[in-house]
Amino acid sequence: MCGVEVVKALVSPVEKLIGGVSSAIGKAYEPRHIRKMAEAKAYEIEVVSKAVRDNSDIPIMYDKTKVSIDTRNYEEIAKRASSRLAYQEIKKQQNIENVVDNAYEELKNIEKVSNEPVNPDWMTRFFNSVEDISDEKMQKIWGRILSGEIKKPNSYSYRTLEKLKNMTQKEAEHFQLLASFALQWSNGSFILSDDELMNKYDIKFSYILELAECGLINDQVLTLNSKPANDQKLIINNSQIIGIIKGKGIDRKNFSIDIHAFTGSGYQLLKAIHPKENSNYIVDCLKLIKEKNQDFDISAYYINKIYDNGEINFNTEKDLLISE
Repeated sequence: MCGVEVVKALVSPVEKLIGGVSSAIGKAYEPRHIRKMAEAKAYEIEVVSKAVRDNSDIPIMYDKTKVSIDTRNYEEIAKRASSRLAYQEIKKQQNIENVVDNAYEELKNIEKVSNEPVNPDWMTRFFNSVEDISDEKMQKIWGRILSGEIKKPNSYSYRTLEKLKNMTQKEAEHFQLLASFALQWSNGSFILSDDELMNKYDIKFSYILELAECGLINDQVLTLNSKPANDQKLIINNSQIIGIIKGKGIDRKNFSIDIHAFTGSGYQLLKAIHPKENSNYIVDCLKLIKEKNQDFDISAYYINKIYDNGEINFNTEKDLLISE
């Protein structure tokens, strides 16, 4: 089809979410509605299970040194087992519905996304991961991951899903704290490795060690090196402030900083965390980088907007690194 540009059709993100969820879990999804029914049914089964526990004693038989259940009461045991399994399945379904509802809230005000389908195997893996997640804060994170995958398939790897599934709530809180200091460089993210700066912002190395075990950040100090051409600009930014680095003179100089880099999974999770970023931190980082890289001009500006293609629009009226 020479000379013809093929443009992917656009679809409603909510419709894409409903279709993907329905295919993955084998039933139609209706925002909020099913969850309320599940909560009522879960309560009903919990009450029945409690009544069975309170009113039914399972006879225990002792045979020399062995202990066994009197299987003559099999019907009663089966009833209790059925109630327990039903309650567990309702709770799993409730967890899934809560996560999907969070994804729905993220997507409901977006008009269109591409019709590129989400991998069915990814959807299956996702729902197998969230069925046992009952913490509301974690459900919000999982909801953002689902909405992000709906908007842009292949945003989150199987490895990332597995690492998030195994995180505790406390580990997630520590990751959110580090995420508030995350700086972007090209297609990666990092925090600056500097004892004085880390102490100032209460960035505990124990958190880095903990999250390194989770596979989200490197506890080893890495040196980020670059030797840009004279007309090339290096960019460090978060969502609020952009740092622009340019070499001085005609000779190419080596630019370097020590960092703790987020792993691939850590970088993916940063997009789902929505941290409250610390603008003072990036300014202090850029000042420190400027002190240690005297052969480079470094300036910082407020960001107006970051576009989907990564382009950054910023205000050049005030250099934040110049003292007033």
